[in-house]
Amino acid sequence: MTPEEYKKLSIKEFTQAAKVYDSGHAGIYEMCKDDYPPILAELEKEEFHDVLDCGCGTGPMIELLHEKYPDKHYVGLDLTPEMIRVAQAKNLSNTEFLVGDSENLPFAEGSFDAVICSNSFHHYPNPQDFFNSAYRVLKKGGRLVLRDYTLSDFIVWLMNHLEMPLANLVGHGDVKIHKASEFISMAQKAGFIVLTMEKQKGFRAHLVARK
Repeated sequence: MTPEEYKKLSIKEFTQAAKVYDSGHAGIYEMCKDDYPPILAELEKEEFHDVLDCGCGTGPMIELLHEKYPDKHYVGLDLTPEMIRVAQAKNLSNTEFLVGDSENLPFAEGSFDAVICSNSFHHYPNPQDFFNSAYRVLKKGGRLVLRDYTLSDFIVWLMNHLEMPLANLVGHGDVKIHKASEFISMAQKAGFIVLTMEKQKGFRAHLVARK
């Protein structure tokens, strides 16, 4: 499929998911909630004020941040208008939710102290573009905190050649699961200094990189 076809598939998938995303019955999307505490813990290691959440969905990660730090400034970006509509209805102070593409972030250079991305990276057909764009919008010294899937190189190959095509057939916009070495390579190519790249429980990649 083309990048545009993948993105249309993701919008279709998450338009439906928006109906249950914040409930306790979100199905496969429930596992996304496991990524929020580690991202919060990572952010809290340093001072921050302006945070961009790429692939924010209905805004649950920003809700968590806002509850603890209501005076900070948050921006949530998602490709799916219905996700953003649900997020905007929460009326969080000091917070903006915008429809947009994480591969082409619509913000000025040096706008954020931190860019976070939780469990949406495997939906990006042009992943290097995301890293390049995240680097551009970060302030000097700012951090990217990214969590997504990763496994052993062989299992990643199997998933990309067997599971991903099946997921697409049933209407999911998944594109690719990346190896740990690929995360590091893309981050460094964009100009980042990789601080952490861990394989954590739940088949999670935990990447922290600094501009």
